[in-house]
Parts: sequence; C-alpha cells; structure tokens
Amino acid sequence: MEQRRQLITWYVLFAITQVTALVLVLIDNSTLADRLSAAGLLCLNGVWFVLYGRRLVVRGDDDWRGFVYAAGSLVTFAPAVWFSGNATFALFGLVPQIYMVLPLGWAFVPTVVFVLTPQVLTWLAGNEPSLPWAAALLIIGFSQAFGWAITRIVQQNQQRGELLERIEALTIEAERARWSADIHDTLAQGFTSIITLLQGAQPNVELALQTARENLREARALVASNAPSPLDGSTLEDALRRLISGVALPSTFRVIGDVVPLTTSAEVVLLRTVQEALNNVVRHSGATRVDVVMRFDEDGVSLEVRDDGRGFGDAPEGFGLRGMRARLEQVGGTLSLSSDEGASVLVEVPL
Repeated sequence: MEQRRQLITWYVLFAITQVTALVLVLIDNSTLADRLSAAGLLCLNGVWFVLYGRRLVVRGDDDWRGFVYAAGSLVTFAPAVWFSGNATFALFGLVPQIYMVLPLGWAFVPTVVFVLTPQVLTWLAGNEPSLPWAAALLIIGFSQAFGWAITRIVQQNQQRGELLERIEALTIEAERARWSADIHDTLAQGFTSIITLLQGAQPNVELALQTARENLREARALVASNAPSPLDGSTLEDALRRLISGVALPSTFRVIGDVVPLTTSAEVVLLRTVQEALNNVVRHSGATRVDVVMRFDEDGVSLEVRDDGRGFGDAPEGFGLRGMRARLEQVGGTLSLSSDEGASVLVEVPL
C-alpha cells in the first residue's frame, strides 16, 4: 500500500512536469508549426512512459530495459527541444525516471545525455544556450547525488522491512517455545500425575480432582498472561479506539447501545478480528476511508468494519478470513461479508 502511494506521488510529479512543459511550449514565441510539433513530441513522450516506462518503475526492473526506455524518451525529447527550447522543462520529470529504471551507476550516462541535449542543440542552431554550461554540469552532479540518496533510502527501507520480518519470526518462535515450556512444566506434568493417580485405587480419586483443579487454574493463568497487549488495563472500547486511530486512512468509530461487560475471551476475539479486518482494508482494498461500528443489543454485540474500496469480488477467502471465522467459532460468534458499495465485515458474538 505504501509503495502504491509513493508511485502515485511520482506519477503526479511526472504529469505536472509534462503538462507544464506543454503549456510553456504552446505559449512560446516560435512559429505555430514548431510549437505544435514540440507539443506532439512531448505527448508521444508521455505515451511512451505510460506504455513502457511505467511497467519498469512498478516492477523495479533495474536492467538493460532501462536503456531501451531512455533511448525512446530521448528520441521524442530531443526533437521537441529543437522545435521549442521550452520543452527543456520536461527534464524535471525525465531525469527521475532514468534513476527509477536503471541502477545508480548506469543512470549517470543517460542523465548526462539528457541534460546536455538542450545545450548542444541550441549551440548547433547557432544560438547561445539559455542555461550556462556550468549550471548544466551542476545539475548533472546534483542529479547523481540525489539519485544516490534516494537509492540509499530505498535500500535502508528494504533492510528495515527484512529486519522487522525476521524479528517477527523470531518473536513467534520464542513465544511458541515459551508456551511449550510452560505447558510442559505445568499442565503436562499435572495431567501425568492425574493419570498416575487414577490408575491407583479409589482413595486417590479425591487427590486427582484436586490436581485437576490446580492445573485448570494454571491453564487459565497461561491464557490470561497472553491476552492481547491493547487490552491490558483498558476496556475493549478504548483498545478499539487506539487500534482504529493507528490506521493510515481516514476512519471513524461509533458505539451504539448500552455497553455490556464481555468475557475476556470474547473481547480478545473481537479485538483480533477487527485488527485483521483493518489490516485487510489497508493492504488489499484500495479504500480511501474505513468506518467501524460497535453495537450492543439484547442478543449480543456486533462489530462492523466497512470501507469504500473495491470489495471482495469473486476471490476465494484467504487465510486471514478463515482465521477470523475460526476465532469467532470459539466464542459462538459468526462472520458475514458483503460487497455493497465497498466491503463490509460484520462480526456478531452472543452475550
């Protein structure tokens, strides 16, 4: 989702530079034929990006195909500058594109060619370049430095993402190991004692019941110690508000009806279910906003997560939705999905 936002930002920048260059060309004081020729070439340059360059940007293919795109862009850019010097403004969009489709070291040569093209063509036409040669060289140096900085930021973000994934995996493994150790040291040992006692005579039955009760308390303690951290010391309503406020989309949260205390297991299931639903909205729906409503009535509590995205379509339910259903079944709840003007996930748990 974040990558999509970044790409949209770049697309807007490219569109602005292209439209600005077109306007500057059309208001140039050259002949009408020259202005129309330059404008047409700039339009072809934009079409070339949409049909070919955009795929390279989205995929992140930093290979020889970037040179193909650079060559195609130069074929339309250079004659546009020959017909109208104002077409030079398109460089503000073309240079970043070069660094997005080629590795940093490879992008230097095409950048030099693009930046110096207006200078060379103006000189060949017998005119004095509007941009001093020293300034052109400064632009080349700045472009390379900017490209290096952006590349480093991208690499650091990728490394940070890989580190977070590794930390998450290690955390899960550590949690599993802790659970295994706790169960072995408490429940397993206790149940072993129960079996041993029951295999004896009748007088040991009372002692077996006592041991079973102690292990039941141990099991409840283990479950309580692993309750979701957002619920620690707060109500379900407060935990949901914090969860929803952290979503990177405009969002609202409403509570309808009189709040009724719920069991810890029901609160945990509701919180985790809403968390998974919000995660799906952010990652898959393409929505611009999300609304969550918690409703209490005589029969139980319901939570609806609704967004204005593309809906569920015909895609089969993934692991996340299946996991939500499995959690709800543990507390007798149900899950309903609808795709009417967006997507809606309705969770209902009886009191």
